[in-house]
Amino acid sequence: MVARVASRSGSSPGSRFSVDGDPLALKSCRYALDRSKPRFHPIGGQSIGRGQPLNLLPSRTTPKSLMGLRTKNKGVLLWAAVALAWLAASRGLAQTATSSVEPDADSFVRSVSAASNYGAGGALSVSGASAVNGSGIQNGIFDSLLRFPVSNVVAALNTALGGEDWIVTEARLVLTEMAVPDNAIFNQGVGAFEVRWLVSNEWTEGTGKPMAPTTDGVAWQDLPQILNSNLDVSLGVFTNRGANGQISFSLALTESFVEALHQGGEVGLYLTARSPEVGFTFNSRNFGNTNAQPMLVVLATVNPRPRIDAITLVGTNVSVSFSMVSNWTYTLQSAVGLTAPGSMNWSNLLTVPAQPDATNIVFVEAATNPQWFYRLLVSP
Repeated sequence: MVARVASRSGSSPGSRFSVDGDPLALKSCRYALDRSKPRFHPIGGQSIGRGQPLNLLPSRTTPKSLMGLRTKNKGVLLWAAVALAWLAASRGLAQTATSSVEPDADSFVRSVSAASNYGAGGALSVSGASAVNGSGIQNGIFDSLLRFPVSNVVAALNTALGGEDWIVTEARLVLTEMAVPDNAIFNQGVGAFEVRWLVSNEWTEGTGKPMAPTTDGVAWQDLPQILNSNLDVSLGVFTNRGANGQISFSLALTESFVEALHQGGEVGLYLTARSPEVGFTFNSRNFGNTNAQPMLVVLATVNPRPRIDAITLVGTNVSVSFSMVSNWTYTLQSAVGLTAPGSMNWSNLLTVPAQPDATNIVFVEAATNPQWFYRLLVSP
């Protein structure tokens, strides 16, 4: 992710600065750190903060560290200083959050009993054509459907992250495998299966059970009406373990899947065999132990929205300030001249590793060239 490009022309009072091409006038201005009020204040001049005084470090913050860098560049002695400060006001608000939800409907469907529903069973299954049960009997192909209501997930993330401007960083499907199912209807075996996000959630869970199937819910014969090969999206191919216990599958964050999570409606998943030998049986939402039921876990972080806040002359130096959100690495880059897009020679000035809290950064370097361009990049 790249922030807007900011530039300066000239290195003396009266120079002009611009952000995204918008010129910003700058008069003679120096900054000093007032330790009685831990923030940067303008002395005898004005800042470029669009008519507002620019506090490079917010009030009620304390510098985390001050570091000097001394380098030589073409015979010119350069000084650089980096000031890190915690944003005290942000400490009460998490910048990463996790929320989870159990399905409100799930069912397996079975090829050898195409009209039967098993929506009230205690287990789900994905099985390939050659998988067999513990007695060596092949019970047909199994697929499973799960539907998760994510409205409470979205509400929880909005509360934890202070609004709707957040990014999904991970989504996991957590299932509890039964390597040797009690019921002989289920096949066994380790193999590959696929998880797909479904556009359509128009199916009914039903009340059927493995030993008492019904016809009041989704069945194998309904799959052609539910599945849409043009719009459904694969979230990955995975392999079961063939051992009892919980297993977590990290789902691909495709655009349509992430959008469905943000919308806060129903998120439907479809599990189908990708290898003939797979016989993956796992607990359903009707399993007695709620801690062993299926779960969709969503991890999110505040959208970093990288932005250079200000470029300011500090005597013969120029300072570049920007704000960080937690858990993102920020890299400040510069280039001497503006050329065709994609051909600028950007060089790294500063890389700040991910911090546990929101942070303000001020980078200061000697104004050695008549024109510089800056940009800010972020990465998880």
